[in-house]
Amino acid sequence: MINNAKKITFATNVGPDTLSHTKLLLKSLKENLENDYHEILVFIDKDTDGVLEYLRSIKNEFKDLTIITHKVIPVLGPEINSNLIIKMAKHDIVSYLQNDMVISKNYDTEILKHLEENMILSSTRIEPPLHSPSDTTFTMNFGLSPEEFKWDEFLSYANTIKSDKLIDYFFAPFTVHKQTWDKLGGYDTIFRRSRCDSDIVQRALHLGIKIKQTYNANVYHFTCVSSRGKNWFDINNEKAQKRVELQNLADQVEMRHFFRKWGSFNHIKKLPFKYDIDFVVKGDSYELIKLAYDIEPFGSRMWVSTHEIKEKILDKIKSEHNYANELYGFELDDWDKSNEYYNKTNYDNIYFVGEPTDYNVKITINSTQNIGTFLEYIFHLTKILKENASGQYELGDVQIDIKKLVEVVPFLQVNNPIIKSEILNLE
Repeated sequence: MINNAKKITFATNVGPDTLSHTKLLLKSLKENLENDYHEILVFIDKDTDGVLEYLRSIKNEFKDLTIITHKVIPVLGPEINSNLIIKMAKHDIVSYLQNDMVISKNYDTEILKHLEENMILSSTRIEPPLHSPSDTTFTMNFGLSPEEFKWDEFLSYANTIKSDKLIDYFFAPFTVHKQTWDKLGGYDTIFRRSRCDSDIVQRALHLGIKIKQTYNANVYHFTCVSSRGKNWFDINNEKAQKRVELQNLADQVEMRHFFRKWGSFNHIKKLPFKYDIDFVVKGDSYELIKLAYDIEPFGSRMWVSTHEIKEKILDKIKSEHNYANELYGFELDDWDKSNEYYNKTNYDNIYFVGEPTDYNVKITINSTQNIGTFLEYIFHLTKILKENASGQYELGDVQIDIKKLVEVVPFLQVNNPIIKSEILNLE
């Protein structure tokens, strides 16, 4: 009798134009798992090249393959998809793979060597030399596309680099117990294009969940296919480079969300909570309006001089979703119909007109002439405030008034909008 505790749900989500990658991932799941009794769960977010038809054609080749589609136009996005497939998995252990990955031999057995309760366990990526070398990955080129992938060479190499080494790190692919993911509430869907991984790391560390990476289980990763497209590295491909540019702009928006929650950035080291800060930016010059927009995520509230300035900034913020929407292929009114599925920032609680009468820390900026030093410190504001006692300070044209330091603790267990079962289809 098979021990259900050893059964794993292997889950992935599929986006547009990735049929060849999906075929290779499924081939590796069929041939490289030591056991064939695991569940395979594939969430099709957008089918542009016949992936649904393909999955139906191979369904009988697996003992347990489930296909999930949805009725939301045009997409839901990988953060929602990942939360859904982990929730819908039939087994307690869920192993998430991006669909531009290929697993190595005995991947299921290798995962179970190190997985524990209250842990998120990442596997190790083997990647072509498209990024700078990293201590957390192996750089080796077995092909830039599925069509040229060197299957046998990859399997041989992947076996030689296996070790019992564990480090503190997180990225996909990862394996987790469902109750651990539930403890976090999953990915925060306020992130649509990036930084969701770094956010979940911070919440996990603050909740006492272990973050580990094993070198026993490894995958080949074609690198950034899901976010930047298949040919993102081809500098002569105009369409691909336009998508890269859009993704870079979307990254900036996601980083604003991250700073708004955490005050500073780190992917794997535990960050302190940010402090409650009221920014006051006085004046109506273009430079001051831009400054107010730029620094707002590092505080709790932004006070500006007039209602007109507030509306200008809010109009700019409304366009922030345009980058992700264009990347996902949204039409003009698609976001209005589907934004209910995502967490969103309530800017009515952030932007105000005038000046606060009650505050913990107030930082006032009257001009942009002598604020270079302050802007250098902005990314480390939490640390700097912690090192200073209550009182009033000046830093160029910036006045800092510290009454008391009050931590702003984000929701460590995220509450995402509920996805109704009626929009999903399983087969």
